[in-house]
Formats: sequence, structure tokens, C-alpha cells
Amino acid sequence: MIKYSKYTGNKRDQYMRLFLIGDEDESKVREYINQGCLFLAEQSNTAVAVAIVVPTSDGNVGELKNIAVDAKAQGQGIGSKMIAYVFEQARDRYKTILVGTGDADVQNILFYLKNGFRFSGIKKDFFDEYKEQIISNGVVLKDMVLLTKKV
Repeated sequence: MIKYSKYTGNKRDQYMRLFLIGDEDESKVREYINQGCLFLAEQSNTAVAVAIVVPTSDGNVGELKNIAVDAKAQGQGIGSKMIAYVFEQARDRYKTILVGTGDADVQNILFYLKNGFRFSGIKKDFFDEYKEQIISNGVVLKDMVLLTKKV
């Protein structure tokens, strides 16, 4: 059985292996790992998924900076249930959740669309800031696709 919870500890680094599934640039992860709310999905007291939501400059919008499910646990609905849990927890704080993903990350885009997100914009040349190129589906990521969903 999977247990979903809000993490209240101060050792978020212990989940780095999961964060790096959702964002391959460790330096970028370190920029936000200690901000906002961290949510866990645990199975037998072992984290199998993480999600982190940070406030944006518009206090009514939270950004889902990272959501990741361990490779062995993917395809079981854990990511979708995590999204539902995050929204349940965000209800009193935000009106909208924003998420960004790579322009060639087709599976990620489909995942967000299936979970009720809608296209809302593009951050041109976003991935130029990354230390190393990220390739998805044989394509070098360039732009970030933005999607939003009302809470």
C-alpha cells in the first residue's frame, strides 16, 4: 500500500535520487529543494515518489517544480495519485498549479494533460541554462512547455 504525506523534516537531500528522475541537473534541483512543500509517496517506509511545490511571485500560483516516481514503481498510477494528493493539500493555499516540462518530453506532456492540466505558455530557450544538454526522445530540449490546472 502506498502512503502519501507532506514531508516535515529537514533532510530533503536524502531524496535526491528521486529528484534527479524529474530534473537531471543536480545544481538546478539544489536551487529549489529546500523551498516550498515536499510531498512523498512511500511503500514499506521507502520513498517511491516525490513532488515539490513552491510559491511563485503571484501568491495564488504554486509551481510544481518536480514530480518523480522511481522507475520500478512507474506505470502503477502513483504519479497521478500524487498529483491528486498535491492538489488536495494545495486547496487552501493556491488557486492554480503551474508545471513546466521539456518541449520534447512527450510522455510528460501526456501525463499532465491526462491529469487535467492545460497548455498555458512556453519559456523559450529555458534549457540553454543547463550545464549539459538534455535529450528526450532523440531531441535536445530547448524550450519549456508550461501547463496549468485550477486547484
